[in-house]
Amino acid sequence: MTLGPLSVRPTTPFSANFDRFAAYLVLGMCFALAYPRRIYLLAMILIVAAGGLELAQDFVPGRDGQLEDFLFKAAGVVVGLVVTRFTQPALDRQFSRLRR
Repeated sequence: MTLGPLSVRPTTPFSANFDRFAAYLVLGMCFALAYPRRIYLLAMILIVAAGGLELAQDFVPGRDGQLEDFLFKAAGVVVGLVVTRFTQPALDRQFSRLRR
């Protein structure tokens, strides 16, 4: 949705900044679960990707990249990675108990 026209952007009852943060939080969590030993690399890749997509908006008619938007996306990535990193051991223990 970052590079699409604003008219096709889904609307929620929340603010656009919350939507950005939440989307990248989930993205960070998914990648952290898939690659738990690569947290720093994931942070770098996902934050650079968020910045690249924000910059690319300057080339889409009717869109403009904003530093504030990037900061919400980057914060979502970091929080998602950190939360998953610290909760994954507890989740692993719970799932191992269920498998027995």
